[in-house]
Amino acid sequence: MGQDEINVKGTVLWGVINALERGVGPECRSTILKDLTGELGEGVQTRSIIATGWYPIAWHRELLGSVLRHGGPTALRDTVKLSTRENVSTIHRILVRMLSPDTLLKQGTRLFSSFFEAKAVTTQDKPGFSKIEWIGCRGFDKNVWQAQTQSVEELVAMAGAKVKRRTVLSGGSDLDDSMVLELVYSS
Repeated sequence: MGQDEINVKGTVLWGVINALERGVGPECRSTILKDLTGELGEGVQTRSIIATGWYPIAWHRELLGSVLRHGGPTALRDTVKLSTRENVSTIHRILVRMLSPDTLLKQGTRLFSSFFEAKAVTTQDKPGFSKIEWIGCRGFDKNVWQAQTQSVEELVAMAGAKVKRRTVLSGGSDLDDSMVLELVYSS
């Protein structure tokens, strides 16, 4: 991956790091954090990563990869769900519960660019169905894509609905800078 990669907000990194305690437990969390290298490892150790700062997407890849290596797929899923839930502030949780999943997904994709230097667009043909397209996500790998789909599912759950089916129509793998996700859900 290279220099043309996008950046991620520090709040995304801290969301994952803070969720590790409940997602994998203290021992596994310690192992994951010790596995982080370079500037990311130093930033975590010294707590110098600023929530509102922009950081290389490679740091997010490394963090999610370490969670997967040391905790497995279930730990990655649980950590991402907890991180998503914790990144939604208390006041926003009240709003999330009041919005339909359809409205939430449209608004959520607009907020995506507040956390990543890329774009997401939601199109809907009918209630309970959304197609989400992420574009310009240079530097995403399969773990970052998986985290995106799990975050979307968690937001739908927070709005009181249940995902019945999710289908990746295109992209969403290593080296892909885009993904199209079809989501069917019920209240």
